[in-house]
Amino acid sequence: MTSPIDVSAALAAVDEHFDTFVTELQELCRIRSRRQEPDQMAATAEFIAASVQRWGGTAEIIPWEHSHPYVLGEMPGGDRRLLHFTHYDVEVEPTGDEDAWISPPYAAEIHDGRLYARGVADDKGALMSRIHAAAAFALAGLPAPVTSRYIFEGKVRLHSPGLGSFTRAHADRLAADAALWENSWLDAADRPLLKLSEKGVLYLRLVATTLSRELTSQNTALLPSATARLAAALACLQDPDGTVLVPGFADDARTPTDEERALLEALHFDGEFLKNRAGVERFVGDLDDVQAAVEIRTRPTLTVTGFTGGDNRDDVTLGIPATASAKLEIRLVAGQDPERVRDAVVKHLADRGFGDLALETMAMSRPHLTDHRDPFVALVGDAARRVYGVEPVVEPYTQWIGNQGALAGIPIVGVGVSRFDSGVDGPNENILLEDYRKGIKHVIEVMAAMAGQENAR
Repeated sequence: MTSPIDVSAALAAVDEHFDTFVTELQELCRIRSRRQEPDQMAATAEFIAASVQRWGGTAEIIPWEHSHPYVLGEMPGGDRRLLHFTHYDVEVEPTGDEDAWISPPYAAEIHDGRLYARGVADDKGALMSRIHAAAAFALAGLPAPVTSRYIFEGKVRLHSPGLGSFTRAHADRLAADAALWENSWLDAADRPLLKLSEKGVLYLRLVATTLSRELTSQNTALLPSATARLAAALACLQDPDGTVLVPGFADDARTPTDEERALLEALHFDGEFLKNRAGVERFVGDLDDVQAAVEIRTRPTLTVTGFTGGDNRDDVTLGIPATASAKLEIRLVAGQDPERVRDAVVKHLADRGFGDLALETMAMSRPHLTDHRDPFVALVGDAARRVYGVEPVVEPYTQWIGNQGALAGIPIVGVGVSRFDSGVDGPNENILLEDYRKGIKHVIEVMAAMAGQENAR
C-alpha cells in the first residue's frame, strides 16, 4: 500500500538534511530542562519556539498557572489539522548515578549510532521529530499536506496541574482532526507500538489527627494514637493483596471487548525481568505473563505510596503520635470518573467510622481511550507499515498515567522514536539515529495519508 499523495520528495529531504536535524536535536538535549530549574525550562521553551519559526511556522511562548511556559506552534499546510502533544521537561523518575553514563547526560554525544542524552527518549526525540516532519516538506519545496499544530508542555509537577485550564483557554488553537501523542517506542521484536490510551490518576492525602499535641506513651491506655487510627483506615480501603474494598470503586471501569483483550494478550510482556527487578518469585494472584499484560493495563488500582507519623528517629522514643498522614495513588481506567471515585472513597471511610479524617486531593486527571477501530488508528498503522516494513502493534490500553483526557474528543495515537530498552529516566538514555530517521518519516506518511482521506471524500 502506498501513500495517498506522493511524499517521495519529503522523504528524500529527510535523508538529505538528516545531519542538520540530528544537530538540532542534540542542541535541544544539551539544555538541562529539569523542572526544578526554571531558567533552563524557559531556555528550552525559547529554543523550541525558535525551531518552529526557523522551519517556517509560528510559535508563541505562554506562561501559565502551575506550569512552566507552554509553547503553542503551527506549521501551515492543508485544511486538515494534525495536533502534536509533547513535553520538554525531563527526569520523570529517580535518574540514578550520573557516573554510570558513558558520556555526561547533557552532552548529547553520539556513540555507535546512538544519541545519548537525558530526555532524548522521553520526550525530546519525539518532540523534534514532529517539527522536522513538517520541515521536510518545506525543504522539498512542497506545501505541507496538513496543518500541523503543536502543544509543547513543561510540567511543574508530574500530573500537569495547569494543563486542563490551558487547553480550555486555548481550545480554538488546539482544535484538530486527530492527534499524535507524546511518545511510544519499538518493542523487543522491532515493531512500532501504537498506544491508544492513558490511565487517569486520583492522588489523595489522608490525615488522621487524634490529639492536640504529642504526649508520652505512658498514656496509651487512655488516649488514641493517630498512627493506629490511620492504619485502621487504610486497612479498610484494601486487602493485603491490593484488592480494593471501596464499594463501587471499579463499577464504571470499561471492560475490554474480546477483540481488545486479544490485542492485549498479544503484547510482549517480560514477566521475568519485572520479577527479577522487584526481587519476587511470583506476581500477585500467580498471574502468568499473558494475564499480567492484561491486568496491568485494565485494572484500576489503589497504592499507599507513603505513610508518615510519630517519631522515627533512630533512638528509643516515648510518645503517642498526634497526627499521621498517608498518600494514596489511584490509577483509573477508561470509563471511570475521578470525582465519582473520590466520593466513593469519602463515603466508604465515613461508613466505616473514619469520617473525621481529612482528605486532600493532590492531583487528578481523567483516563482516556481511543477506539482501536477508529479510521485514524488504521491510518497510522498503514503509515507505520510503509516506513518500518513490519506489522505494527496496537496497544488499546496502557499502564501509564497521563493527561490525554484534556484533549478528549479526537482520536489520539501515541508514536515515538525510541525502543523498549532506551533506558528512559535512567543512566545512558538513548535513541538509535536510524529510529529517529524512521520516526520523522512515519509522521510524514501520517500527514500525507490524512490529506488523502480528505481528498477521497
